[in-house]
Amino acid sequence: MATKKKLGEVLVEAGIINDMQLSVALQSQKTWGGKLASTLVRMGFAREDELLSILSKQMGFPAVDFSTVKISPKTVRALPVRLAEKFNVFPVAIREAHGKKQLVLVMSDPTNIEVIGEIEFQTGYSVYPAVSTESAITHAVDYYYHNNKQGSGNVRPTSVKLSEVTKEDEMVIIEREDAVYDSSIPFDNLKADEVLRLLVKILMKKGVITKADITTELRKKKLG
Repeated sequence: MATKKKLGEVLVEAGIINDMQLSVALQSQKTWGGKLASTLVRMGFAREDELLSILSKQMGFPAVDFSTVKISPKTVRALPVRLAEKFNVFPVAIREAHGKKQLVLVMSDPTNIEVIGEIEFQTGYSVYPAVSTESAITHAVDYYYHNNKQGSGNVRPTSVKLSEVTKEDEMVIIEREDAVYDSSIPFDNLKADEVLRLLVKILMKKGVITKADITTELRKKKLG
């Protein structure tokens, strides 16, 4: 069974940092604590948008833009605030996967299996990791968990800078083949035309069909 690579290894292979920078960052993390991603950014070895781009494009984690994702109160309640703040993670959807409840969890380092395991143990959900910048997640945690407190000056999370991450790589409501969707809208309640559009998009991404194929079939139907 293949072992998943850690964030540091991926960044070195991608040329974002070198071995020496990784070693220094890991030593700093060991001494002072904190996350590797935030340590790399703090030390000036990498930018948040670079980390996000690598995690999304090279490792296949869906990138989340909090300004476009609809998040229901039920989803927020699924993760206790103490865990959200401790690990700086945020839940954006609940879905059914293989007969189990699955929590779509936004993380700055979705390769951290220790955090994933702890949250699965504490919540009873299996975790599907997604990615955003650490600052965007911190803002989302502050906004969604503390926004109702009297005197709060919080504002709704704004669009995160995605750099090379394209709009097609973002998870908005339904993003990938395995149907990540907003928990406030049950799949059975989606309209048929919405499902059809999503299905066509998935098939086109997979290379199963092309726009030309669709145009040809529509023309045949019109003539026939």
